[in-house]
Amino acid sequence: MKFMGTNPVKRAIVLINLVGGLAGCTVFSPRYQITHRYEPPTDPAGIVCLEKCTQKLEMCQQSCQSTYQACLKRIEPLAEERYRKAVERYDDELDTYRRRMQFGYSGWGRATLGWGMGGYPWGWGGYPWGWGSPWGWGGGPYYGLGYSSPFFYQQPPLRPNRMREFDRLRYQQCEVECGCQSVQDACFLGCGGRKIIEERCIANCPK
Repeated sequence: MKFMGTNPVKRAIVLINLVGGLAGCTVFSPRYQITHRYEPPTDPAGIVCLEKCTQKLEMCQQSCQSTYQACLKRIEPLAEERYRKAVERYDDELDTYRRRMQFGYSGWGRATLGWGMGGYPWGWGGYPWGWGSPWGWGGGPYYGLGYSSPFFYQQPPLRPNRMREFDRLRYQQCEVECGCQSVQDACFLGCGGRKIIEERCIANCPK
């Protein structure tokens, strides 16, 4: 141990070999997928019963679609109202943003977009070299004391979008599960069918 402590190269080699050995021993857990397999009844009465299940499923899907379309019409005026208020907030935020850009950020100076001391683009007194170089004290195209640093740049407010407001309401109020699959399953099992749950390995499967 004393020899390894006095030889950092050998100690680094031992650590690298140790890490590599641990990485080689890493075992990824298998991944499984749950699937459902349906076995319909084979007797004549069960086959006739399944036709009624199909009719129930179609009725459920039609009712679900009608409810969805009615919900879309219901949220249209609400989406429009939200969009109008969003535009009002945007106008206020945009005015505030323009004033900030006009008068500059607080701290380092006015926002003159790269103009240095004395109003020259190359820094102190307008000389391209020496005191007031583009990258020095005078405030060149990006850094210096004559303007606000781009690190303090503030993004302008995001313009509202009518469709974005509508989609948000649609997702919150209209995108709901109708339960047609559970209706179909209950009818299918009631007719004598079988629903078999299977677990299948899809990745890192044991050999």
